[in-house]
Amino acid sequence: MSRQLNSPVGTALGHHVHHDELHGAMSLAVPLLQVFPLGLVIFIAVSAAAAAWVAQDARARFAGGPGEGWVWAVGTLVALPIFLPLYLIAARPVGSVTVCPSCGRGTLGHRATCLHCGHPITFEAFPDTWGLGEVVGVAVVFMVSLPVIAQAVGVEEMPTLAELSTFAVAQNMLFLALAAYVARVRYRRPLTELGLRGDRWAWRAAGGIIVGSVTIPLSAASEQLAVRLIGMVVGPQRAEAMAAAEHANDVLVRLLQTQLSTLELAWIVILVGVIVPLGEEVFFRGFVYGTLRRWGVLPGVVLSAIYFGAVHQQIVHLLPIIVLGIVLALLYERTGSLVPSIAVHGINNVVAILSILYGWNI
Repeated sequence: MSRQLNSPVGTALGHHVHHDELHGAMSLAVPLLQVFPLGLVIFIAVSAAAAAWVAQDARARFAGGPGEGWVWAVGTLVALPIFLPLYLIAARPVGSVTVCPSCGRGTLGHRATCLHCGHPITFEAFPDTWGLGEVVGVAVVFMVSLPVIAQAVGVEEMPTLAELSTFAVAQNMLFLALAAYVARVRYRRPLTELGLRGDRWAWRAAGGIIVGSVTIPLSAASEQLAVRLIGMVVGPQRAEAMAAAEHANDVLVRLLQTQLSTLELAWIVILVGVIVPLGEEVFFRGFVYGTLRRWGVLPGVVLSAIYFGAVHQQIVHLLPIIVLGIVLALLYERTGSLVPSIAVHGINNVVAILSILYGWNI
């Protein structure tokens, strides 16, 4: 992110800020930020914007007055992490909004008449799949629930294998459960819409293993490229140190450096080679990419891969994760099945484990 001392926006709008005005604004802003942390200010602003959107959106979707919509709007303003996802993935009536030619208000397009005045409207087909609202709602659920799960199972800086396993299984079961709920309950779509297809699974898995073996050098090359690019900004030594720190701070890396039995190692391979890829592929490719691809394959692939990389909260390793996300989304787009993507994801994770155990420099 670049910072600029002079912005052309004020000049383009013909707005001139005098020094005394700037000083007054700064003298007011500093005490406010001391009383209210910047993060809290941003959260309140986001909550207010989300509440305003919910109020407007609900007005077009609920019949019988604005009461129900205002309940969800006020709830979102007061407790966004709870009310916004509940509204988006449970309470919000499904369908696209159109404008009634009689009363001019927004109403659901798949109904024959306006929700508010009863005037006939142009009928639109009921949406056949979920949209961005459900994706945002589920994403908020994860942002709120995963820290709670981590605290509940006792995951700390150095968790035990049991704690890490409980967290990983709970996280990926949540991935599966919420995606399946939206597909099956809200839209009554088969799980094949999420890419869960069993036909020709052995052939697809074999193809995924082959592609997975090719992605290993690709991931290594993209990591080296990321280190070089970051090194151009912070210096080569600093970039190398950042990459090493990200690697060393990984809880799984630290766990693998302890004494583990053969059975424990086998379980870790199953966990990161099967369970984690299954949950993440259903969510990121089947659910998220399945929505974003409506904007086009290329935007869907890129945006879903960026989101996939962002949630891993890495800097140096962001680029390799995005590259992997692009490969996984393209595989899903090409085959219509998540089996190859799960296989590639699993191979990538297992090779990472082996490289830690045996000191492979890949």
